Amino acid sequence: MESISKEQKQAILDAFGKIVIENVRDDALYISMRIATQETINPVKIKKYGILSSLSIEQQEAVCDLLSETITDTIYRFLEMFEENNDKMRLVLIDNMKEYNMVDISEKMGSEIACFDNCGWIQKFSSIGRFV
Repeated sequence: MESISKEQKQAILDAFGKIVIENVRDDALYISMRIATQETINPVKIKKYGILSSLSIEQQEAVCDLLSETITDTIYRFLEMFEENNDKMRLVLIDNMKEYNMVDISEKMGSEIACFDNCGWIQKFSSIGRFV
């Protein structure tokens, strides 16, 4: 891999992280939270998860926190899988016709999501936030 600056690495990581947070984490969390709080208008989901309508507001909040934690942890583990198996699989970002192996760009793939760090993807790109 050609040498790239720290700023270029950060820009690549941010481009990837923005996609992951907006298109995976926030979308999944938004849908799940709307089901848990009975705000969904999807009749299939209302019927399937109708039992949740008996939850108190406090219980709904706990379910939403669990969803947030689970979705975030799943993404973390997914990213770590590439780092741990870099000899078998690659996670590649294509930018301006150049390919970048994300494991080579990041110091620790899963940690980029960083739910307890102000520099993490959740804090930078999430419209929901909600990390526990």
